[in-house]
Amino acid sequence: MEMSALAERHCCKSGVLPKSIFRRLALALCLLFFLGLTQAEELQSLSALEQAVSDYLEALQEEGIYRTQIRVTPLDSRLRLAACQMQPELFIPSGRRPVGNTVVGVRCAAPVPWTVYVQANVALMQRVLVAARPLPRGAILSESDVVLEEQDVSRQSLDVLQDIKHIKGLILKRSVASGMILHTGLLQAQASIRRGEKVTILGQLAGIDVRMEGVALVDGAKGEVIRVRNLSSGREVEAVVVAPGVVQVRL
Repeated sequence: MEMSALAERHCCKSGVLPKSIFRRLALALCLLFFLGLTQAEELQSLSALEQAVSDYLEALQEEGIYRTQIRVTPLDSRLRLAACQMQPELFIPSGRRPVGNTVVGVRCAAPVPWTVYVQANVALMQRVLVAARPLPRGAILSESDVVLEEQDVSRQSLDVLQDIKHIKGLILKRSVASGMILHTGLLQAQASIRRGEKVTILGQLAGIDVRMEGVALVDGAKGEVIRVRNLSSGREVEAVVVAPGVVQVRL
């Protein structure tokens, strides 16, 4: 600005340029200088950041188990970040998982440090068994009750079922809606012992196999622990159902 003022006084005194024209020229030069600085400032490509986040999330997934679908929420186009002079660091914030609705942090150290958080959704698509229609609690499942569909299983915490052979004859613990994914927590085996039924209690005492008569106090399926009463002693004990009409205890 001091040089412009000196040039203005010099030119006006020498009669080279009228004062008004000189001011316009000085203003134009200032605008050109400002535009030059703006163009020289390099900005980080937001689309490149979004692609980096997508690639990062893809690399975190297990190969061959799922078909991954990744959707990255576009960054605000008004965001202005200085172009990173090195490879930005990508990370998953503490407490987050790289599946479902998630967030990825992107950090740059130079020339101007900045950190942004990018929202994304990672769907893990897998062919699983789903209910073909609404099914009530206690329903004994058959092939007509389920269909095999590709579904997002990223929110499933229990083992999902993929083979019709794994559900035939099992009982629903609770009602399910049409299209609901079937998992191990929803199903149980049919009772192989009924409440009030006489059972054989197996045990070992000092290395000798012992067989006693008892009565089941609750229903039980194979592998479940149920309460039974020893008919000889009258004591109630817990035993594992090992076969229809047979339970095993530790004596």
